[in-house]
Amino acid sequence: MEGDFFYNSPAKCEAEGGKEESMPNHNIAVIGAGPIGSIMAAYLARNKENVYLIDIKKEIISAVEENGITVTGVGDNFTARVKGTGYSTASLSQFEVDLIFVSVKSNFTDSLLKEIKPFFKPGQKIVLLQNGIDNEDRAAEQFSQDDILRFVINYAGMIEKPGVMKISFFNPPNYIGVISPKNESLAKEIADFITEAGLETHFSPDIKKHEWKKTILNASLMPVCATTDTTMKEAMDGEETRFLCEQILQECIQVAKKVGYTFGEDFFEKGVSYLSNAGDHKPSTSMDLEAGNPIEYVFQPIIDYGKKTGTPTPFLESLTKVMRTLEKKKLRA
Repeated sequence: MEGDFFYNSPAKCEAEGGKEESMPNHNIAVIGAGPIGSIMAAYLARNKENVYLIDIKKEIISAVEENGITVTGVGDNFTARVKGTGYSTASLSQFEVDLIFVSVKSNFTDSLLKEIKPFFKPGQKIVLLQNGIDNEDRAAEQFSQDDILRFVINYAGMIEKPGVMKISFFNPPNYIGVISPKNESLAKEIADFITEAGLETHFSPDIKKHEWKKTILNASLMPVCATTDTTMKEAMDGEETRFLCEQILQECIQVAKKVGYTFGEDFFEKGVSYLSNAGDHKPSTSMDLEAGNPIEYVFQPIIDYGKKTGTPTPFLESLTKVMRTLEKKKLRA
């Protein structure tokens, strides 16, 4: 350990299998050791990429330093060791990386990017692994369009204990896209090496369409589950809660249409079918509400776009207000 960063020996990093090549192909910092970031880091590290995991939660980073990252659940079950770890963005000054994967909740994006900026080096690229809409545009305001790429994640997981992540589902593929056309070849390269690592990923020339699609589906379940204390399966099985989910889905589809994104005439039916197959567990918003953590309102932009386009979202907006009230009450407790 030196300061706030840690290096694993090459022998340890290569112990758990992966590509036959002795040298890693890419140098990647992953900021955010929650399920999304840790799962990505583990798959890439197993495939011999040079991965550095950074998070302010010392109990998670300490566990990763000692035991590596263990992935369980859907798909592969394995343990992989990253090249190094850090407890703050200042660790970026110690690591030679080309790509910085940002995997924190979108409500922390702006403050985190400000922390990254003093350590950001020419030629590096930031890849946002987050939920939500337009995160990449906000990031480009602090950096430039050439510096930012956007990733839409179609897997989810939970922390079983520090350093152990359980994948609850993966609906491949993930998608990666760009703001600047200059980064298209890089985005395709990233899609290829993440796919090779085991998390199928495709390049999309219209990444925002995938952002909207995923956010619409999240918006249709998250506020219902959070305000009614139900799992996703319970919400879709209950007559009253299913009605709420379907009404929100309809609202979101109309907002997206006004903004310019359509997903086919049968998207409502397909969306309901997708939601009906959701697991018997609570989404992250519900767990954050119960734990008293700040909630990631990834669906707020849909409400905002609805107001801009004159498209009402009464069900989504009302349940979001209830969520905010419950959040404030929890934080006061």
